[in-house]
Amino acid sequence: MDAPSEQAAPKGELFPYQYKYETEDSPALVFPRVVAEVFGGVLGGVGMGIVGLLAGVSALEDVSCGSGEVCAATILIITVPAVFVGIPLGVQYAAQGLGGRGDFLPSLAGTLLGTGAGLLYGLSQDGPGYMAVGLIVGPVLGAVIGYEISHAMNASSSYQARAGSSSAQALRVAPLIGATPRGGFLGGLSGSF
Repeated sequence: MDAPSEQAAPKGELFPYQYKYETEDSPALVFPRVVAEVFGGVLGGVGMGIVGLLAGVSALEDVSCGSGEVCAATILIITVPAVFVGIPLGVQYAAQGLGGRGDFLPSLAGTLLGTGAGLLYGLSQDGPGYMAVGLIVGPVLGAVIGYEISHAMNASSSYQARAGSSSAQALRVAPLIGATPRGGFLGGLSGSF
C-alpha cells in the first residue's frame, strides 16, 4: 500500500496543517517487536531487581542481622515489587521503540497473572527447577501478552476513529487579531470545521 501524497493547504490558510496518516502494523514487524519485548522485560526485571536489592541492603546498613530472617524478608519486600514494576516497564519501552502502542497497566496485570501461572506450573511439577523456570518465564510472558492485547485494542480504536469521520480530522482553530474601523483591536478565535 503506497503512502498517500501530501495534500496541499487550502488557499488562504494561515496555519497549514500537515496531515499524518497512520498505517496499520505490518505482520513483518510483529515478531521483532515481541522479541524486543521479551529482552526488554528480562532486562527491566533484572535492572529493577538490582536497584531494589541495593535499596534493601542500604536500608539494613545499620541493622544487626544476626538471625537473618528479618533481613531477608526486608530485602524481598523491596526487591520483588521492583522486579514486578521493572518487567512491564522494560516490555513497554522496548516495544515503543518498534512502534508499539500498548499501555503499562495491562502489561503489569499480565506480569502478575503470569507470575500466578508460573507458580502453579512450578507447584504442579516435581523438582525445584520447574518452579524457577515458571517464576522466570511466567511474568515476562504475561507482560508481553498483556502489552500485545493493549496494543491491539489501541490500534483498532485509533483505526476506527480515523475511519469514522473526516470532519473530525479537519477541525482547526487559530488565534486571530485584527484592527477595527475606528482604530481599536479585535481578538478572538478563527475556526475551520
